[in-house]
Amino acid sequence: MAKRENKFAKVVRKEESSNENFGLGRSFDFDDWFNRIAIMGTLFSTIILLIFRQVTGSGTGSVMTDSVSYAAGFFFAYLIGREVDPEPGREWGALLGAFITLALEAVMGVDIDGVIGLLWVLFICRMFNRTSGSRHRIGDNAIILGSAFWMGYVGYWLFPIITGICYILESQIREGYYRSLYLSAVAFAMCAITGRNMAVPVLSVNFLYLMGIAFILFLPELTMAGFSTARDDRNQRPLIKTRLQCTQGMFLIGVGLLIYFGGNSAGIIFLPCIGAAIGTGLYLLVYLLKKKQQEEQGR
Repeated sequence: MAKRENKFAKVVRKEESSNENFGLGRSFDFDDWFNRIAIMGTLFSTIILLIFRQVTGSGTGSVMTDSVSYAAGFFFAYLIGREVDPEPGREWGALLGAFITLALEAVMGVDIDGVIGLLWVLFICRMFNRTSGSRHRIGDNAIILGSAFWMGYVGYWLFPIITGICYILESQIREGYYRSLYLSAVAFAMCAITGRNMAVPVLSVNFLYLMGIAFILFLPELTMAGFSTARDDRNQRPLIKTRLQCTQGMFLIGVGLLIYFGGNSAGIIFLPCIGAAIGTGLYLLVYLLKKKQQEEQGR
């Protein structure tokens, strides 16, 4: 007698294969030319800063801390740029944002604590756009909530609140995960521990100018996201356009609010986000102008 086929086998295998602790992680392909440039840029930015600090006579501790901060800022600006504009053919925008970040940080300074805040931004973007091809899982939520708690604990009280709002919004948009509502409750509960700094933050007008420039240049990205052809890493499915637009919208609004209510220190932390917004926005304009020119020549 022929062996009976287990009709649940495929379902079980599918569930086992998706039983992972992390869903938002993305492989970093070293065969990708843009990734190679990003790695080299990260290393060179560290070396250049070390030489600059030694020439100017800064202390060893300051050199090491600042060089790591510069390298992290450059690399996170590139990664975040690839998340807010994942469209194939526009990778140069993320690289441009990384180099703009390097210039901004050289003038305005760096903060080593900003690495945690930038990690939070990266995972929030991936939670919305799902470029990895999977929803957020326990490990990803630990990173998001842990980062929000730490940033709230050190004085940036708005982090847990925006995290809770992000979880609620994620649960309501297309293919949202219903348990995000429970996670939003956890995020809001953190406010009881982290508290709120009632002092009025001091925000330099320079950051307001930068935020305005970034907002104006990045705004067309939300329109172009409606025509996106980007696909996720795991299944090569087209990204959901509404989720991508939510990613870009929360990126602009969330970072803007965190800087506005966090003051100059928050502005320094999120310089890579400002650089990523300016870089991707500028390159989008160049991309569209070039595309229009090619269409006119083809007529």
